[in-house]
Amino acid sequence: MFVQNIFSFEIEKISVSSAKSSYMIEVVKGEIIVQIPDEKRDEVVQKLKGSGYFSVEKIYKDFYLARSKSSLATSNSMNILEKNGIKAYPNRIFRPFLIPNDPDISNQYYLSNINAFSAWDFEEHKTTVTVAVVDGGVDSTHMDLTSALYSTQVVVAESIDRYDNRSFKIFNEYFPFSYSLDHGTMVSGVVGAIRNTEGISGVSTAKIYSFDVFRGSSPEGTGYLDEYGIIKTMEYIKDNLSDDYYGKVIINMSLGGQGDCDPFLQSAISDLYNNSDKFIIVAAAGNEAGDVSTPANCAGVIPVSATDEGDNLSSFSNYGSAMLNGLSAPGSNIYTTVPGNDYSYVDGTSFSAPIVSAVMAEVWSKKPDYKNYEVIDLVKRTAKDLGDDGPDKKYGWGRVDMYKAFSYIESDLSSKGVNKDFLAWPNPFYISKDVYIKFSVKKSIIYTDDKLMIYDFNGNFIAYAKRDGESGFIWDGKNQDGVLVVPGPYVAYYKSDKGHAKTKFMLFR
Repeated sequence: MFVQNIFSFEIEKISVSSAKSSYMIEVVKGEIIVQIPDEKRDEVVQKLKGSGYFSVEKIYKDFYLARSKSSLATSNSMNILEKNGIKAYPNRIFRPFLIPNDPDISNQYYLSNINAFSAWDFEEHKTTVTVAVVDGGVDSTHMDLTSALYSTQVVVAESIDRYDNRSFKIFNEYFPFSYSLDHGTMVSGVVGAIRNTEGISGVSTAKIYSFDVFRGSSPEGTGYLDEYGIIKTMEYIKDNLSDDYYGKVIINMSLGGQGDCDPFLQSAISDLYNNSDKFIIVAAAGNEAGDVSTPANCAGVIPVSATDEGDNLSSFSNYGSAMLNGLSAPGSNIYTTVPGNDYSYVDGTSFSAPIVSAVMAEVWSKKPDYKNYEVIDLVKRTAKDLGDDGPDKKYGWGRVDMYKAFSYIESDLSSKGVNKDFLAWPNPFYISKDVYIKFSVKKSIIYTDDKLMIYDFNGNFIAYAKRDGESGFIWDGKNQDGVLVVPGPYVAYYKSDKGHAKTKFMLFR
């Protein structure tokens, strides 16, 4: 179901300048955001009201939203205020990043691209992980999403009365949810569509907490959210999702607007990121083939650019210096859920961001003792390096690789208690002199259908090890075609018919 607009406000485009360039941004006409120190509050408020701003409302810390009934032109007002010693910022507009596309390739290539199929064998859920999808709500009746969702959805809504007073509220909505845009259903499908016999599979099994932040936006269905609204959303998440019930929280924002990260938005984001046991923030880089958008360019946010099936930067993807802190993920021809129990292909960095969010969620679920920066660092360091060597302005640290991230965790012998019960020797294995590498699976009875599989560090299947007695396996270092493998790291994966799984990292020289 869709919700019609409950308010409208006038949007204008203004030119702003940064150290690098000038560009146009969309803003709410007649509104500005001002930082006011407590000791100067009364003085500055009087100046604002004298300049035509009838309402000055505190929105976050020492930042205030000033509104004009006469819809003062933003640029002129900011210039006048600055001459009076008042630093003002526009109330910028954010939109979802979506490029509709017709289907023309096989379904869900991106799962293979990020090595999700191999990684899923290594999943461990040691804690609850929630992905907060800050978007346009979700079709909660979609058969591939219903059981992945929390029973409530958060709605961010603003309204304007006949006296031009705007009110703001955040409230919970219960199943079945309304939704403002199809976009949130598409993003949610990428994150966590249920792995069942229907439809598609999401990257992660994390729970999805849906936010409809475009409630009451434009009647054309394009959707927009002002900076005031996104700050209040961040504050709501900080105050309400810190409870242990939600576990670790990945905040996915497949939305944004052009321009630098303003200090008031940066303050709200930093408050979340600084809670290092709880929050990671991921945002789409944007689709203008230009500089990375806000909030993706804010400190503490992981910006995500888009790649195609060949690991090339998608033609529409934004890029720039902010990507030196970011990652890339597939964003072209992404097959995902759409309202009405249906599916479609779409393009956009909007769908790259939830892939990264989902991988972060799976890593944090597997390693709940990690701080947010440790999860981020692991996913960056195990990404496939694309473009220039090391972090670059197009791909960041590279295209995310879920299997390699999991393999990195498995290689840390202190991180997984079962390793002491799953032995491999000799390790390292020297191809030139060693005949077999032997595996012993302690505290387990090996049944006829049990298997031990060998993978390389890129998630490619190499061979099945052979049974060796009642509690072990052997492998001769050859692939299924009988050819010796090349030196490098490998992972042995044991899975019993009882569902018990153990893994072991090996080094071949």
